[in-house]
Amino acid sequence: MIRWLGSASLVLTLAVPASAQSVRISVIDRGQADGIVIRTPYEQWVVIDGGTNAQQAELMERWGITTVALVVGSHRHFDHNGGMDDILERFTIQRFIGNLEDCPGNVQDDKVRGVLAARAIPRETPANQTMTIDGVTFTILPTDPVDDACPSEENDNSVVVRLDFGEFSMLFPGDAETQEMEWLLDHHRELLDVDVLKASHHGADNGVSDSLLAAVTPERVVISAGVNGTFRHPRPEAVAAYIAATGGASRVRCTNRHMTVTVFGSADGRIRVTRQNPIDKSCVFDGTHY
Repeated sequence: MIRWLGSASLVLTLAVPASAQSVRISVIDRGQADGIVIRTPYEQWVVIDGGTNAQQAELMERWGITTVALVVGSHRHFDHNGGMDDILERFTIQRFIGNLEDCPGNVQDDKVRGVLAARAIPRETPANQTMTIDGVTFTILPTDPVDDACPSEENDNSVVVRLDFGEFSMLFPGDAETQEMEWLLDHHRELLDVDVLKASHHGADNGVSDSLLAAVTPERVVISAGVNGTFRHPRPEAVAAYIAATGGASRVRCTNRHMTVTVFGSADGRIRVTRQNPIDKSCVFDGTHY
């Protein structure tokens, strides 16, 4: 059943038993990049970001995915957007949400907009949309109305997504930094309180603060970062803050150490986190090695 709720919201509702199954969120090991693939209880698919190349699309094909109900592009930096055109080309995409402004000098963004147009993929700019896909609700958090669509600081133009499935919730803030987070805390604090946080900006210091963690109150944190001596993510202070907020190092997982991290969230609020690499070592880059 499909219901329209105003001009911005589409609700697709299927019969899902109250606590039957779980939503699966795979934070894929993309190196210094972000790529998240979400499977709903009855195998509909949602993608947030596409990494730097075709590897994510190839993995999705191996998983047997043919149709994606929703694709969200958090922002237009290459480590989030570089593989987006491959995803849009290889799968049937039912809906795309992302910043569609034609900003100068962004060749990859031109490719993405070209594929969207060529394949007539339904596309929208972020505007506080809420949609439910197979019992899982995705909320595109409101954006600062004074922000430029072609900002000098693209990270602070990130599309922030909240996922809810029954009593389980997770937040995906892209690379949002202090300015965007402070605006959300001032205007939409109630939307930030979730069970699991995908750390902003690959575990950088400017993606976390005491006030943010006090609002989010995460039980688990997942950091998407690469083994990269240039960026040195995740940063020690950020990892320490996440460990303190969640109550233990075992509740913070990172792709630079644990490879693909998968979160299973049940409708009754239970959380299970698995990791491709079971090693137990610090996520922190200390300047020379992990």
